[in-house]
Amino acid sequence: MRRGGRRNDWKVADERYLIENAGRIPRREICQHLRRSSESVKQKAKALRMQGIPVSLRHYRPRLEPCPSCGCLSGHLGRDGICEPCRRREQLANIHAGIAELLPRLPLDERDTYEKTEAETESRRDPMPKAPNTEGLSYYERAKAEEAHALACEECLAGNLRREIKAAQKRKERISKKVNQ
Repeated sequence: MRRGGRRNDWKVADERYLIENAGRIPRREICQHLRRSSESVKQKAKALRMQGIPVSLRHYRPRLEPCPSCGCLSGHLGRDGICEPCRRREQLANIHAGIAELLPRLPLDERDTYEKTEAETESRRDPMPKAPNTEGLSYYERAKAEEAHALACEECLAGNLRREIKAAQKRKERISKKVNQ
């Protein structure tokens, strides 16, 4: 403490605020709210950690944004502003609409064959990644792990949809060949 400075002891409410908000909001905002210096807040966090209370001042800024189409958090919004799974679903719907237009032009016996065989086939699907175990992690580490899991789920879903699109495109090609024969 500076010579001639006044002592500003930590109150229980200040400690509780620090414990509850450490890692959730930036350290600068905590300092402003508590009206304490950055060094004072760092030292108190260190003292609390020595007492066995898990306090981390690292703040994680999420990179995910909500998709306006589905509302899911996404890390890869395209030029059109929607996430990749939404774009893939739209593409798949367009292909199925094309197949629906071609089906009435098929001969009746081939249409029955198509409905019995090809319409029921499904493309292989990768399982979704398991949720990370966030027990005992600090808020920063938990937020980072959850964001990585969300990105992995989005990528897995997009991969599954890519396979479905490829299979639907092949079905559409086979039907259009039979229609044009």
